[in-house]
Amino acid sequence: SMSTDENFVIAGAPYANSLGSDGSTRFSDAGLIKIFVWDPSTNRYGTLSTMTPPIDAASQNFGWAHKICEPGTNSVRSTASKYMFVSSPGINTDQGQVYMYEWGIGTDGSTYDTWTQNLTIESPDKGEGKRFGHRIQANDNGDILAISSIAPGQAGKVEIFVRSSQSNDDSVEHSFTHQQTLVGTTTDDSTLNTNFGESLAMSKDGTTLIIGAPGVDDSSQPD
Repeated sequence: SMSTDENFVIAGAPYANSLGSDGSTRFSDAGLIKIFVWDPSTNRYGTLSTMTPPIDAASQNFGWAHKICEPGTNSVRSTASKYMFVSSPGINTDQGQVYMYEWGIGTDGSTYDTWTQNLTIESPDKGEGKRFGHRIQANDNGDILAISSIAPGQAGKVEIFVRSSQSNDDSVEHSFTHQQTLVGTTTDDSTLNTNFGESLAMSKDGTTLIIGAPGVDDSSQPD
């Protein structure tokens, strides 16, 4: 999986057998992401870091989907208030979680070079096999999130979250509130598989969301 916004490129490897927090134990299909940052002095992207899941567990597929949000039209590396969202849809027997990270100054006390995890987002209707975090989209400010799930029985669903902490204020503890759920079918336990939420696109200001459902088969129309 790949994503980019202004100064960063993220490459996800959700099936990587990544190392755990002890630095020696490998967890099968735990996943990881590689982050690349733009260097204006060389006009190319350089490797910034490799990130593994904040939780030690196999089969969580960390890095399946991800999104970086950079508020403002002239964001550079040292511009604060950048946010990154990374999913682990396989965690807890495919229930899924999404992790929020914030861009900030690293250990040298002056250089912006560190993403710090500060929030875990879960579906209010979580369940095994739903794979919350299948796809992620957000507006540029990082305060409106659309997160899809495979959600068998609902032919896929997309849950909308709105930031309930103050927007773009890094002095507060971040929080998101679930606002709405959009589903691929209104019938529970449906055998339909529309793949609703297989792809997502959101406008920069968050006022428009486009949802793909490639599994829809309208039998009244020719293939």
